[in-house]
Amino acid sequence: MPTIRRVLALFPLTACFLALAPAALAATYFVARQDPTAADSNTGTVSHPWKTLSRAAQAPLKPGDTVLVKSGAYRETVNIRVSGRPGRPITFAAAPGAKVVVKGSDVVTGHWEQFTGDPSVKEPYPNAFTSVWRIKLRDDYFAGMPPDERYISSVFQDDTHGLQQIGPDHIYRNDQYQKITNIGRGLSDIFPGAYFFDQPTQMLYVCISGDPNWYLWEVGTRGFVFDIENAHDVILRGFQVRHNRQPGGQWSMASVGGSERVLVEDCDFSYSDFCGFGMGRCRNCVVRRCTLTHNGDTGAALGWCTDCKIQGCSVMFNNTRHFEEGWAAGGIKNIPVNVRCSVDGCEVAYNQGTGVWFDTGNVACRITNNVIHDNDANGVHYEINEGGGLIANNLIFSNGGRGIYISGSQHVWIVYNTVAENNQGIVVMPREAPNSVTHDMVRNNLLLYNDVEGEGGPLGCDLTLYMGDDANGPRTAMTNHSDHNGYLAGNGTPMLRQHWNPNNTLPAWQKRYREDLHSRALPLAYSIRASAFRLDPKAGAKLGFADPLPVQTDWRQPDPTQVGATIRAWPSQTKLMADTTRPRITSGRPQ
Repeated sequence: MPTIRRVLALFPLTACFLALAPAALAATYFVARQDPTAADSNTGTVSHPWKTLSRAAQAPLKPGDTVLVKSGAYRETVNIRVSGRPGRPITFAAAPGAKVVVKGSDVVTGHWEQFTGDPSVKEPYPNAFTSVWRIKLRDDYFAGMPPDERYISSVFQDDTHGLQQIGPDHIYRNDQYQKITNIGRGLSDIFPGAYFFDQPTQMLYVCISGDPNWYLWEVGTRGFVFDIENAHDVILRGFQVRHNRQPGGQWSMASVGGSERVLVEDCDFSYSDFCGFGMGRCRNCVVRRCTLTHNGDTGAALGWCTDCKIQGCSVMFNNTRHFEEGWAAGGIKNIPVNVRCSVDGCEVAYNQGTGVWFDTGNVACRITNNVIHDNDANGVHYEINEGGGLIANNLIFSNGGRGIYISGSQHVWIVYNTVAENNQGIVVMPREAPNSVTHDMVRNNLLLYNDVEGEGGPLGCDLTLYMGDDANGPRTAMTNHSDHNGYLAGNGTPMLRQHWNPNNTLPAWQKRYREDLHSRALPLAYSIRASAFRLDPKAGAKLGFADPLPVQTDWRQPDPTQVGATIRAWPSQTKLMADTTRPRITSGRPQ
């Protein structure tokens, strides 16, 4: 019989084994579609892999388990409902070195017929249909759809070349809430690079140069590709996700809903029908180092989320289907009621619409450390948000609308941004009642020539800060303030506005409204060439007149004496180095 001393001596060793046991029990499973031995009836080991991601997602995975997916094109909807636990997530990842493409489309197969010379068809002009081809789509492309509801909303040539839809859209009616620009009315309006789908006959028409048999053709058939619902402690890593058929509403090709502590990283969400990636009703979820490009309406979206982040992503070339820019289109559209969510360290560029947009009821959200350039509309739009927010340390240039637009929002801090050569600079204006602008602060920003050159000189201004309803009367809005900002001198006189139209020079503004009393007009040297920005470091070193921020902003600039962003040049050296190592559009935190 062991003595008490011997029993006690065994306790530390036993505790050690118990602590190691969970880690030792974690398993790694494999999915390998191209392996001839792969089958969903297998055990998922490296020698007996599963064939589909869906099978892996339905397996009884435990906290700490990993699913590695080998190269291949996986055409399926992956519903993830499993959960890990804090510190021991369940991971779904592309295997090291693998190219894993997960698609919501199917390949078009069958006989393509050249559509010309048919005497029963009236051509809009001679030989109009010599480059038009047609093929009848099988019933299985429309699984679960009744005949009168069958539709096609995306057609792809060679994977990444989306064709323009001709005629009315099946879902979006171009009404008050669903605004899509319909192109053409029917087959007679088709043109090179476009398609028309005739619903009664299920006939797909494409207009291209050459024979369609030379190319890979795909049509979107699934509404969702990845769908993570009511899960927690899950990681999704390294997948290329493309193509889907919009099921209606504002849906995302890949989505996370009702979940906590989900991390999505190093993925590519492109060529979706509407939104590339979305999160709804989530907490503490992160999407980082992802590429979100060429999506039909929007790259990414958050709604009803708390403490979620979009971080270090590239968000480019979205709204390929030409949705109305004032409705939802562009880079990132977050609506509604997100709390303490953030967009940080991203490059958001070349989107047809606004770059980063927080709309309706958002609270204490942050837009920080981003480079936002060459978007068709506003760089940043912060709209109808009563709960405050922070827009800080962003480089925002060459956008077709306002650089930063605060619309009907209160308690927003706009600080340490560099805003250059947008159609207007920073605009803080109310919306219809009760969406006023109060307690909005514009401080320590650098504003560089935010005008449009007109016949009689520059049009637009660097700063519009609401002072009251009567544009020419006395100031009645007393809580919006601006100070310690740097304005460009030498390229015309910097202009500031208290309402939409009347201009004030900086001295007149200071005298009339007692704002920007410590701000300066400076002869700075900077350049914008194509999509590159550079502020002369010697000029930048002279900008030592900013002031520290109050404690309540809960945010600190590394050098509080500088105005403008710490991002003095773009692309940065880090970005250029990253571009030489990856063939696709890269993402990286601006430096």
